Amino acid sequence: MRDVPLMPPTVVLPQAERPEPRHPADIDWETSNKFLNGPFAPWHEETEAFDLPVEGRLPDDLAGALFRIANNPRFTPLDLDRYHWWEGDGGVAATYIRDGKASFRTKWVMTDTMKVEIEAGEAVYPGFVNGSEPRPLPPGAPPAKNVANTNVGIFADHLLVYFEGGLPTEMHPGTLDTKGSFDFDGGIDVLCTAHHKIDPKTGDLLFFAAVGPNMTWYQADARTGQVVDTFTFSMGCPAMVHDYIVSEHHAIFLISPTQFRIDRIMQGRPGVLWDPGAVPGGSRFAVLDRRTHEVTWYDTGVMLAPTHFFNAYETPTGLVVDLHVIERLGNPATHPDQPVGSHAWFPPAMAWRFTLDSATERATGEMLSGVAGEFPKINDDWLGRKLRYGYFATTRDLSPLTMTDGMARHDFTTGQTLVIEGVDGLTSPSEPVFVQRRGASEENDGYLLSLWWNPATGLSELLVHDTTEFAREPLARVKLPVRVPFAFHGTWAEAEQLDAALAAQDDN
Repeated sequence: MRDVPLMPPTVVLPQAERPEPRHPADIDWETSNKFLNGPFAPWHEETEAFDLPVEGRLPDDLAGALFRIANNPRFTPLDLDRYHWWEGDGGVAATYIRDGKASFRTKWVMTDTMKVEIEAGEAVYPGFVNGSEPRPLPPGAPPAKNVANTNVGIFADHLLVYFEGGLPTEMHPGTLDTKGSFDFDGGIDVLCTAHHKIDPKTGDLLFFAAVGPNMTWYQADARTGQVVDTFTFSMGCPAMVHDYIVSEHHAIFLISPTQFRIDRIMQGRPGVLWDPGAVPGGSRFAVLDRRTHEVTWYDTGVMLAPTHFFNAYETPTGLVVDLHVIERLGNPATHPDQPVGSHAWFPPAMAWRFTLDSATERATGEMLSGVAGEFPKINDDWLGRKLRYGYFATTRDLSPLTMTDGMARHDFTTGQTLVIEGVDGLTSPSEPVFVQRRGASEENDGYLLSLWWNPATGLSELLVHDTTEFAREPLARVKLPVRVPFAFHGTWAEAEQLDAALAAQDDN
């Protein structure tokens, strides 16, 4: 089975000097591990600040909160060389914007396993990506760590932090105090994905749980937070399914050679493996009809892995699915206990379109853009229907210091990808978040919010770009008082949604 060619020529840049620590919270553990330096370096302080400095002007109609994950190891990892950024302890960084002003707060997500390590005064759980020598756990400690480090957002008046290895954790949307595990009123028992979708018509939460070879689909009611639909089917292997996408009536998963081996993780060995033998016919799309629970399989004929999805929509002959795919993801199954370098483990991903033909049950793909990138985002109000624009952070250079290096807008109609660089040396942008302008009816009328790293200060800045113009110069640069360590995902809550969640907390 052939591998799909994904990666265009790249340029390796010399490593920039890391700025000297400028604050006691700026941690340096004396390691060359990329994931503990530069924009990834830990920041060990819970912070709040008000009336933040702003260059430019925050739009008058931008009101709400940007909640973002901070991937931030609290204690020295058991193995500094094998530590992977997927394993950092979860924190939440919230930027509150109203009346042209911004305030900020960041706190740790106090899971039960973080409390165990705080009590021990050191890390006690091994890494699950590259492995590390396991240690005996304290009596009564949970057997596996919930790092709560992947996504965060408000649903049904609850601010929830998600991690695929455990239950979501609820935090107060204003103070960011941790409230405890959230199980959708008993609707889930082990874990759920960090990549939920919000149904644009109902506001319901659409999500899943991948446990071993089984995939379980869930739908939770936006008013009550209770699970109202669930269905389980077999993937045929313990595939690692991180993201998925929905169309109007379907849930779409890509089952790939990337395997999540819990048995190996519990032994302290690398648990994310690239194993083509697990899907000998090539990667396959599993399409669940949300109305009937019928599952249809679509063969791609190639070995590839999904990273994140843009969107999907239905056609008279099947489905169109837009996503970023990667030519391999994980440690090679042929020598799984010898971790490879970061760019060999996770090479640059490319934007592709797959057309799923319901008559032949085949999926044919084509590359959408020659610009390598990750963290694709759209205007979520257009989820499940045909749209024109998608945004993503670029990964054009195999930098030894950073992962992302610019921001891109792809036009699905013209095929053009427009790239903007960071102003004044800013780099390493986070996943962008699209905020539709209040009262807007056009798909692309809004703002793009993203966090960027400033190598000169070692701190982060929140940039607000106009999406209709999408020029390099942002509308506003909000100077944050911390570095938010480079992490995964986040969401925007409009002022009305935030206020309702705050009021619900007061009622409780």
